[in-house]
Amino acid sequence: MRRVVLVLADGLRPDAITPTDMPSLDALARSYTVALRASTVRPSRTVAALASLATGVGPATHGLIEPGLGFLARLPSLRPLARELSRGGVSSQVVASELLPAERAVLWALTKAAGLGKYRSAGLRARDVARAAQSVALGPAAELVFVYLNDCDEAGHAHGWMSPQYRAAAVEVDAAIGVLADLTEHSLLIVMADHGGGGVSTHDHAEPHAINDHIPLILAGPDVTRRHQLTRHVSLLDIPPTLLWWFGLEVPVTYEGRVLTQAFTRTSEPVEASV
Repeated sequence: MRRVVLVLADGLRPDAITPTDMPSLDALARSYTVALRASTVRPSRTVAALASLATGVGPATHGLIEPGLGFLARLPSLRPLARELSRGGVSSQVVASELLPAERAVLWALTKAAGLGKYRSAGLRARDVARAAQSVALGPAAELVFVYLNDCDEAGHAHGWMSPQYRAAAVEVDAAIGVLADLTEHSLLIVMADHGGGGVSTHDHAEPHAINDHIPLILAGPDVTRRHQLTRHVSLLDIPPTLLWWFGLEVPVTYEGRVLTQAFTRTSEPVEASV
């Protein structure tokens, strides 16, 4: 199957994934392929991480670290992921919760900059977003469905990472994962975070620190290696080339990550595209 559901749980720390608080995600991690100490980009901020997912390159290359559109001047020299997918005939859509106007503006700008096809907002809770994403994934609208869940990040900033409120948000995110888990029968499901939190300041995540920089990454579905833990260093930057490889498309040589071939039972080599 060509369909991919990519779930980004904003601010989800690897150590929040426990059988008690997040049984659905914990079960996926135990059953399929997992990297519990993957690395995000630096600075470990949502805008920088989303821009890296959108373009396949790190912040030093794409230049988007703070909210704003100054990086748009660099776009002609970049190869946005969704545009590469579109050239290969792969459609995409973003599904997220109802965001504040400023947050929505940033996500919309990134959506357009990345060449993503559609943006859909759905409800205030993670499970509401998941139900909307499930409907999109089961329909003909998109082959890549990007699902953005911000519950953990909001709770972390307001109450502190690993606080009772943060753990409650993790429970809510896990309920959303439970809604989407059935898609693994026919789709590739990738669950990851953009950063951790609480490493230096209990209410923030931008400072360099292992707890801020490490993120969980779980891959599940057809052709995914079962009960496997990735042994080599894994980065957020590995996701864009892996998605192109999964869809059988060329990976631009400018992309700074590597295809996670160890996560899959098929072993075809990635095809590199020209700059």
